[in-house]
Amino acid sequence: MAQNVRVLLVDDHLLVRYGLRAMLERLDGFICVAEADTGREGIRLARQHQPDVVVLDIDLGKGMNGFDVVDEIKDLSPQAKILMLTGNPKPHYFQMAIQAGCAGYVLKVDSDQEFMLALKTVAAGGKYLSKSFTDDVFKLLQRGNNVENDGMGNLLTARENSIAHLVCKGLSDSAIGAELCISPKTVRVHKSNIKRKCNCKTSGELILKLTALDFG
Repeated sequence: MAQNVRVLLVDDHLLVRYGLRAMLERLDGFICVAEADTGREGIRLARQHQPDVVVLDIDLGKGMNGFDVVDEIKDLSPQAKILMLTGNPKPHYFQMAIQAGCAGYVLKVDSDQEFMLALKTVAAGGKYLSKSFTDDVFKLLQRGNNVENDGMGNLLTARENSIAHLVCKGLSDSAIGAELCISPKTVRVHKSNIKRKCNCKTSGELILKLTALDFG
């Protein structure tokens, strides 16, 4: 008899985790092995439990977002498939999730049936994208693989996206480094790349551009 698919839930909202766990309890062949309400806790539990699937929110608060967590979990638990589950409908996020190596991407407004289909697909080694993004996929293809590019050139990487958000909040290089557990020198390298992609020469110009692109 096949073993149950072991699932780790990472979401900062208790009621969301409660609902997901309830669904898993009704779904044959799946079991929730642990829950985390922060990115750092999710990383720790992924190392400890080595789950088959990680259901991961993007907006986790407290420093790390879902894209940062993906990188860490893929290093610590390489067999784990990542299913992004988010309330944020911005279409460029699903492209970032795919680029980060996620196997699936669904919205919290999607139906229970769609979530369970996504979970089963990802667990079986397949890929799944919410039907909510059908139109955006066509736009992505028509625009040359950049959804909501808005003159930025290339899309930011997951790490650059995290740094862009913190830059808009006014954090210093040292503060950003402490928040993301990287050195200030590494932060400066990423900021330089972000400026190049956004076609900005100064930090002030960068903040204005990022704020206009809703990175704040």
